[in-house]
Amino acid sequence: MNIPCPHCRAFVVPGAQFCGVCGTSLLREAVPGSSEPVCAVHPHLLSLRACERCGSFACPQCLRQSDRGEALCASCHERTPSGQVAWDQRAELGTLKAFWNTCLDVMFRPTPTFERMQPMGSVGSSLGFAALCSFVGIFTTMLVYMAFMAVFPMPDESMKSDNISPVAFRGMMVGIFAVWMVLAPVMGLLTTLFTSALDHLLLRMVGTAQPYAVTLRGNAFSQAPFLLGLIPFCSLYVAPFWSIGLRVVAYRSLHGTSWGKAALGALAAPLLSCLVCGGGYLALILMAASVAPGAGS
Repeated sequence: MNIPCPHCRAFVVPGAQFCGVCGTSLLREAVPGSSEPVCAVHPHLLSLRACERCGSFACPQCLRQSDRGEALCASCHERTPSGQVAWDQRAELGTLKAFWNTCLDVMFRPTPTFERMQPMGSVGSSLGFAALCSFVGIFTTMLVYMAFMAVFPMPDESMKSDNISPVAFRGMMVGIFAVWMVLAPVMGLLTTLFTSALDHLLLRMVGTAQPYAVTLRGNAFSQAPFLLGLIPFCSLYVAPFWSIGLRVVAYRSLHGTSWGKAALGALAAPLLSCLVCGGGYLALILMAASVAPGAGS
């Protein structure tokens, strides 16, 4: 955030106490009875800028610049000094603990989590989180399916008629489970890359300027609700909708845009897909009904 110097109007950086162009001190004594806002901590000094987080007036001594370029008061800056979430600290916390803590933060505290999150992150970090979400989202459900098929296999008569031995059938089920466990993260990565590209195109069309890596980061972390995959079948019906809602919050904070533009970027592509798919299914149903026997009578 650029702040104009009160003397020469050149832009100064939050935290500077002297203008880099004219050299004038930015610390200005407040005049008793003046209507100009004063610093919340140093009432004898005029405020240079209001904190973008809490709205408190701050003098140059109290202003700080966040990792995202925000002008913050010293109190808000101390509460979120690094702009990191647990996933960014997985080297210290461990991958599983960092993943668990990040999922809980995103799911139950989305607004403050995305507001303090650094917009930029490595592509590998974002894709790693998305892959782990995809794996967790399907693991327990597939495990239950495999256990069910092991306990209630096909009738012996059916397997004999198809020349399938019970041992071979159970081996096939284990193989299917293993293949799905490999395919789920791969499909998750491809889906994340594709949907992020669509969302980023829409966000750029409405005027945001952040790079693709920011959109990818927001999309990846918004998949935290797939942690519900630890509960069988739950992630298949709940997590996708929860995740789309979180994407709106993520894009709004990480791109620094309005709720309307963030919603357009996150919801336009899914809604269009639903309309296209729904329209296609409706057309097939109408076509089938029109050619069904007795339809014209």
